[in-house]
Amino acid sequence: MNYKVGKSSKRDLSDAVSEATAGLKSPKLILFFSDVKNFETYTIKIRDKFENSIILGSTTFAGFCRDGAFKDTLLVMGIEDGIECYADVLEEVDKYPLKYIDRVNNCIDKFNNITNTVCFEISTALISCEELVLSTLNSVLSEKNIPLFGGSAGDQGKAERTIISFNGTIYENACAFVIIKNLNGKIKLYRENIYKPTKHYFTATKVDVRNRIVYEYDNKPAAKVTAEALNTTLENLPKYLDSYPLGRIIGSDMYITANQMVTEGNGMSYHARVYNNSKMVLLEPDDYKNVISETIEKVKKDVPNPSLAIMINCLARSMLFENDGYLNEFAKKMSNALGNYIGFAGYGEQLNEQHFNQTMVLAVFE
Repeated sequence: MNYKVGKSSKRDLSDAVSEATAGLKSPKLILFFSDVKNFETYTIKIRDKFENSIILGSTTFAGFCRDGAFKDTLLVMGIEDGIECYADVLEEVDKYPLKYIDRVNNCIDKFNNITNTVCFEISTALISCEELVLSTLNSVLSEKNIPLFGGSAGDQGKAERTIISFNGTIYENACAFVIIKNLNGKIKLYRENIYKPTKHYFTATKVDVRNRIVYEYDNKPAAKVTAEALNTTLENLPKYLDSYPLGRIIGSDMYITANQMVTEGNGMSYHARVYNNSKMVLLEPDDYKNVISETIEKVKKDVPNPSLAIMINCLARSMLFENDGYLNEFAKKMSNALGNYIGFAGYGEQLNEQHFNQTMVLAVFE
């Protein structure tokens, strides 16, 4: 597969685009990530330079590649060949993404066959749209057995504004998606979790699904149940919320649900939906360096010669690594398994039917 990953932190944004896209001729697909401040200008300049390419962009907390983790930097991946791909956008995703479902069908209909195909999507964050986006995309993709991976856009961690772009147009209430066929082999998807279950299990018994609030676990106020499990008081509970997320158990799988805050009436609000009767478990931090090493070994064993890789590393994980002085080392270390990859950090991760948080998702192309 012929592709390039480039980056630039030049102050002059035209120069930055030139540096980050140096060597790209006529890429079939461009993915780019940057800070919020310069994103709209980058969108227009990249579009003007590559009018015939499919271009998806997102704001991010940090961009990742084999050279490290970068903020206030434009990061670009351009894929020249080795793939076939078609893309579009779902709009009004906080309410009516289903109105745009024909755009998904139209993309799939362009392929002669859909073996070794995956859907990559980026949604705007902070509008609780992810579950609606997934149900819309998967209503088409799951029938065709096309797996999905993606992430919600990011910002500097202040939860103020996230933006995506598709082919030069800016969106703040949308999901851009691209269906990619690997012409050279399979595509493997991975999900990494650096939290482990405690002994505290609950069942959600009173829930506001749409607003992502659980009012009761096992018929008791959710915040009180959580505080008790953490052996702390309601007043001190907020201090623990970043480090002790919950796991939503589905069959033998567990998906991380990040705490947002304690609500009125001692409910708990989250960054992903919890459904009535969901089985939940309180999580605690695992030895994350150990977990990451295991992931790298697994990927290397499964895909010894990756041609391309895309990573979504949750914003909360990225902030944790940054506070530990590990973020740059983490990005470099991942290239042991992924080679010359690209990644971004946002407010949520998606894999197939599930939206979750505080996780890393990888797509590795053979």
